[in-house]
Amino acid sequence: MTGTPADPVRELLDANRDLCEQAVDPLEIAAALEDSGLATDGAARYRHADVFGLAEELYAQVPRRPPVREPLPPAEPLRALPLAALRGAGAHLLPLLPATVPGGLAGGALAVLAGAGAGLLTARGGRAPDGGTCTADGGDPDDPGTDGGAVGRASGRGPFPWAALGQGAGTGLLLALLAATAPGAGPAAGLGGAAAGWAAAWLRRFGQRQGGAATLGEFRSRLRFALPLAVLAQLAVLAGLGRAVAGGTSATGWAALLVLGTLPLLAGVVRDAGRPGAAAVAVLTAAAGAALLALPGPARWLDASPSGGLAAAALGPALLLAGCGWPPSTRPGAYR
Repeated sequence: MTGTPADPVRELLDANRDLCEQAVDPLEIAAALEDSGLATDGAARYRHADVFGLAEELYAQVPRRPPVREPLPPAEPLRALPLAALRGAGAHLLPLLPATVPGGLAGGALAVLAGAGAGLLTARGGRAPDGGTCTADGGDPDDPGTDGGAVGRASGRGPFPWAALGQGAGTGLLLALLAATAPGAGPAAGLGGAAAGWAAAWLRRFGQRQGGAATLGEFRSRLRFALPLAVLAQLAVLAGLGRAVAGGTSATGWAALLVLGTLPLLAGVVRDAGRPGAAAVAVLTAAAGAALLALPGPARWLDASPSGGLAAAALGPALLLAGCGWPPSTRPGAYR
C-alpha cells in the first residue's frame, strides 16, 4: 500500500541531515528549503503553514554538529602590513605630483594617468579580480571553512587588471580635483592612502586570525565591528593629517578630505572581498560626478563651492561601498 509517509518531516530531515546539523539557526535551513523550490504550498505537505515553521522543527530535531572545515590560510606576517601601507601610499601620492606641480587641465590629465599606472603597479597586492558588481551575498556559502566563492573567483582572473586600472584612474582624478579646490587637503588625502592601505591589510590579517571560530555565528560576532572600527581609525588619521597639513581648509574642504580619504579604505575592503569591479565602478562614479560638478555650469546652477561639490559627488559611492563591504567583511570568504 502506497501513500503519504507516516512522518514526512522525518523523511525530509533524512534527506537534509547535513544541512540541519550544521545550520547556525533555522533561517539557514529555511533559506536552503526555499532555494530548493519548497514554497508555502510545498510546506503544507509537511503539515506546516510555511517553510519557516518547517525549518524550526527540522532545526529542533537534530543536535548541532560543527561543520567540517579546512583551516584558513596563515595570517599575513606583520611585515606585510607596512608593505601594504607603502603600496597604498604609492597609489595615492603618485597622482598628487602632477596634480600639485603643474596643476590645471594638464596636471589633472597627468594625475589620471599616474593614478592608473599606480593602480596597475599595486594590482598584484589585491585579490583576484572578477569585475563583478556589488551584491549583498554574491552566492558566498556561509560557512567558516568554505572559501566563500573566492577560490572560484580567483580562477577567473582576467589577463589584464582592468578594475585596478579604473580605480587608479578615478583616484588620480579625485585627488587632482581635491588639490585644485582645497590645496591643503590634497596632500593630506594622499598621505591618508598609506593609512588606508594599512587599515585594509590589518582588517584582512585580523579576519585570517579568526579561523578557530567554531560556527559562522561566532566568526561573524568577532568581525561585525571590525570594519566600522577601521573606518573610525581612518577618519581619526585623516583628521590629524588635516590639522597638520591643511589647517586653514574650509569646512567643505574638510568634508571632501574625510570622504575622499575614507573612499580608498572602503574600496580596498570591497576589492579584497572579491569584488574589485564594484570598487572600481564606485571610485569612477565619484570621480565622474566630481568632474561634472566642477564645470562652471553645474557649479553655478547648484550654487555650491567646488570642494562641497566634490564631497557631495563622493559621498554616495562611499556609502555604497560601505554597504557593500560590511556584509562580506563578516564572512570567511573575504579573507582567503
